[in-house]
Amino acid sequence: MNTQPMPGYFFMPQHIILVGASERPHTLGERILTALLGSSFQGEITPVNLRHKTVAGLPSYPNLNKIDDQADLVIVVTPPDSYETLFKACRKKQLHHLILIQDWESLSEEDWQTARQAIQKHHGQELNISVCSPAGIQLPTQGLNTGLLPDFPAGHVALLTGQAAVSSEIDVMLRRMQQGVSRHISLNYDLSPTSAADWINRFGHNRHTRIAVVQHNPAENQRKLFSAIRHFARHTPIIVYCTHAVDDTERAILESLSRHCNFLLTLNHNELAAALHARLSEIKPSNQLTALGNTPIGWLQPIAAEMGIQLTLPSEKPNLQNGYLGSIPTAAHYRSMAAQQLQQNHTQALLAVIAPSAEHNETAIGKMLNHLAKQTDKPLLISSHVSDGLLHFPNPEQALQALYLRNVADRLQQIQHEIAPAKSGRLKNIDGEAVAAAKDHAKNLAAVLHLPAYQNDNTYPLVKLTFRRHPQYGAIISAADLNRTIAVLPPFTTLDTARLLRFTDLNRYQDAIEQFVHSMNALVQNPELFNGEIILNISSNQISSDFRWPTQPAPASHKNNRPSEKTVEKPNLPTADDFNHRMQAAAEFLRHSNARASEFIRTTSEAAAEFWHQKNNTDKPKPAENVLAPYPTDYPSEIKLKNGQTVSVRPFEPEDAEAKQQFIRRLSPQSRYTRFMTRTNALPQPTLARFSKLDYHSEGAWIAENSDGLIVAVSRFSRLTRDECEFGITVSEDMRGSGLAHEMMQLIIRLATQQGYQSMSAEILKENTAMLKLAEKSGFSLMESEQDKNLYQAKLNLLPTEEQGKEKFRQ
Repeated sequence: MNTQPMPGYFFMPQHIILVGASERPHTLGERILTALLGSSFQGEITPVNLRHKTVAGLPSYPNLNKIDDQADLVIVVTPPDSYETLFKACRKKQLHHLILIQDWESLSEEDWQTARQAIQKHHGQELNISVCSPAGIQLPTQGLNTGLLPDFPAGHVALLTGQAAVSSEIDVMLRRMQQGVSRHISLNYDLSPTSAADWINRFGHNRHTRIAVVQHNPAENQRKLFSAIRHFARHTPIIVYCTHAVDDTERAILESLSRHCNFLLTLNHNELAAALHARLSEIKPSNQLTALGNTPIGWLQPIAAEMGIQLTLPSEKPNLQNGYLGSIPTAAHYRSMAAQQLQQNHTQALLAVIAPSAEHNETAIGKMLNHLAKQTDKPLLISSHVSDGLLHFPNPEQALQALYLRNVADRLQQIQHEIAPAKSGRLKNIDGEAVAAAKDHAKNLAAVLHLPAYQNDNTYPLVKLTFRRHPQYGAIISAADLNRTIAVLPPFTTLDTARLLRFTDLNRYQDAIEQFVHSMNALVQNPELFNGEIILNISSNQISSDFRWPTQPAPASHKNNRPSEKTVEKPNLPTADDFNHRMQAAAEFLRHSNARASEFIRTTSEAAAEFWHQKNNTDKPKPAENVLAPYPTDYPSEIKLKNGQTVSVRPFEPEDAEAKQQFIRRLSPQSRYTRFMTRTNALPQPTLARFSKLDYHSEGAWIAENSDGLIVAVSRFSRLTRDECEFGITVSEDMRGSGLAHEMMQLIIRLATQQGYQSMSAEILKENTAMLKLAEKSGFSLMESEQDKNLYQAKLNLLPTEEQGKEKFRQ
């Protein structure tokens, strides 16, 4: 059969080649072949084995070249020293998808290096390589298991992990909940060039998947990863599971990302189990809970209070005291009391704690309560070590945690609908030259950044706001008091400022905090101005600034007064201009070792400068990019139109939401209809919020403003798939025919191309003749929609061509 297009979404293989298939007991090839043949997979399996013509009764081939048929997937279980030859054979046979499976933890460093070199050399458009842990891939709905773990039961949870042990851990959780898996892959995060972000994109929108669990990979590109998570979370709830050690700052950053991307963050086994209960059970959010137990449960109240849950422990003479039913209630009595509490109007949900007793009647109580749970609309959470199910928990703390995380998920969804207020008109912009001149003088630096006066060593502030660059997530502002740390991430918005103000609970410093956030945004855009820490110390009666400059390593003290090799200060590196005056010296430097390079440098000063720069910067680590994509900077700030007017152009920011709403309201009813294909006077708040909070890693928008500062045009595009985006353009009536729509179209085409999209499309009403003409003029092809006879489907190929490479924006 034909191979699937490359790249593609999570594929459904019908023909698998297993390279390294074997009958030898306990070998990797034997165990994976046994897993494949022991499952209900209905596709074709072709073994490749150098020595045997048949393996497990299947015809076997000595190499890939001997196989006539094409295949969807090649699974490789041979050692890394076979990869180079194997990858070349796959290219020759046009076999595009490879899964490498090994017990990597048992291999030597030399084997890892061999594998890494071959993978980096061959992975690309023609050969898509994923490196898996021994857990491999499982597609239970297809009966496919390519790993060493037992077959997962089919269900509604998609799993993406970086270790086989984590896959096994989650499988045990799901089985206890009587749930299963829709799709699963366990990567080797250290080796796989196809990252977690790539596989999240491949998961796509699948009817079998109700939630997804992703083990966080801190080593891959965090911007790409969380962009993929954000897009996936728009259609499917997602849980991010961190198994590495997380300090207070990283936790705060991840919590901030959960607000941006709408995922549940879990940092340990118990939190993950609770999150799975919360998401799969579809329990309604509630901050009130009633509890009963055959053991004293008053100790649960402070735990619940920390989670924002009001725990009610009912009392009723003579047999019920603070939720305690006595140590030996019968199953029928327990059920009767639970039913009575569920009938109370104030009861939103009920937690039943069943402790083991001498009579061993916890199983009977559990069965009774299970029957009751089916007869009530209110959630009945059961804590018992002998019960299984979505609303059954091994301990009451996990039940509380599940309800808490359900409330968190509800709050995160509300956050997605928040609208950023417009920026304050009191904010002052910083002068880059002034900052550069004052960067070594604290008092002057505070002044040019428009911050409160500098004061060194404010030892005991109530709250400390710190702007710094995290080595993994880039620039952040953290806010810390004695109990908690939160973080906000650039580009900072007025929503971030409002969150910091709520945290500090000191509104009298609102102006200072707003200015601090605004100035830090400018430093994010110009990181060369200052690369240290900037601190705002806030006390009840004063606010001050402080600075921490990057520390220089001090030479160690030795008896012979000679600094160690590691602490010798490096001289200042010469600049490119220096090399323009040192061509002969550079050529002489290379003359004996490389005559050709010597001649090249002798005649090309710029090449010499580049050579020396690379030589001296090879080992310098690159600073981490900010985890959230910045606003675009390479664009014309003004556009002169055919009618002689000039409009200002800039990327759409969250604070433009209300201005956009006013722009929509100023349009005629017909213009609103042709743009949004519905009769509306304004955008609903969830839609406006989604249009305003853009991820400039995978979407974008531009606004054009007239001389009065009013929006007169908006163009945007958003992701449909990882290769295709959808566009929309709105232009005010008085600007039509000026050429503005064409210019706005070119802006989004350029940005979408830079982001890597291969095509751009839109559905356009047939009566919208102006947009149809614009699309044709911009190079789109038009076809009648197969779904709606009133629509045209417009599509533009964004792949680079020779002519596209020559296009320039009019400045």
